Amino acid sequence: MTDTEVSQIKIGKHTTGIVGLRKALEHMAGEYAGQPDDAVAELLVKRLSTVNFIPDNAQAKYGHAFVREFKNFIGQPVDVENCSDLVIKVLGAGCVVCNSLENEVMEALTDMGLAAEVEHVRDAVQISQYKVKGTPALLINGKVMSTGTAPSKNQIKKWLAETGWGRPTGESMDKPVFIKNIAFSGVHNLAELVDYEAGRVVSRTFAQNASLSMTLFAFDKGEGVSTHTAPGDAMLQVLDGEASVNIDGQEMTVQAGQVVVMPANVPHSVTGVVRFKMLLTVVK
Repeated sequence: MTDTEVSQIKIGKHTTGIVGLRKALEHMAGEYAGQPDDAVAELLVKRLSTVNFIPDNAQAKYGHAFVREFKNFIGQPVDVENCSDLVIKVLGAGCVVCNSLENEVMEALTDMGLAAEVEHVRDAVQISQYKVKGTPALLINGKVMSTGTAPSKNQIKKWLAETGWGRPTGESMDKPVFIKNIAFSGVHNLAELVDYEAGRVVSRTFAQNASLSMTLFAFDKGEGVSTHTAPGDAMLQVLDGEASVNIDGQEMTVQAGQVVVMPANVPHSVTGVVRFKMLLTVVK
């Protein structure tokens, strides 16, 4: 790990590259765990401003973002009321159970119509820094929700509801489709409505009910969704980059501007050959 490594993080509503962030977090992880947020923010802003341009009038915003990243790094919970973004991390080297947990997370988010940053941490050194008792492990905004097992989609939905995201499990989703998370009466480039995040899957849900879901995704290179089935026909439209799609053992490459339909209840998987963005529409 070098001081020149760039980490992409959310500063307010924008994604910004910060040089040396990971190194700074590693340096502070032991001594500053449990310290007041203000102290952590002040030190990180002071240290990182030597290698990054941080405007004077934006130091508070940067400090807030740095504290969030620090807490996520050391495995401390991030207060939902103080965090505008939903960040979910799956810790696991990539075993079948780990990949299954990632799939359950993605399906839970789709069912609840939530946008989130989903990161599957596979590196053993990084996993050890979270000090979890076993893998796979699931963290929601820095709080460890489970270790050593893959909780069900319904359990994940329940946890999300209990921590203030979405509606409680069991509340009816059978309502007319309304488009959300996109400005009305304007022209948009879909690929610009979701940002890439290093090592993460980022999503934005436009519509969700019992019959239809429409979700925009950005996958980093190598990220994806492992083999699973879905209860509806799924149309995958690649907007940027290139994806490898496997449908019941048939491998194909889908490039920007192309679509593929994955039949209901047929095993399929999606992986980023390079970074790619896609619009996924599932009709049940």
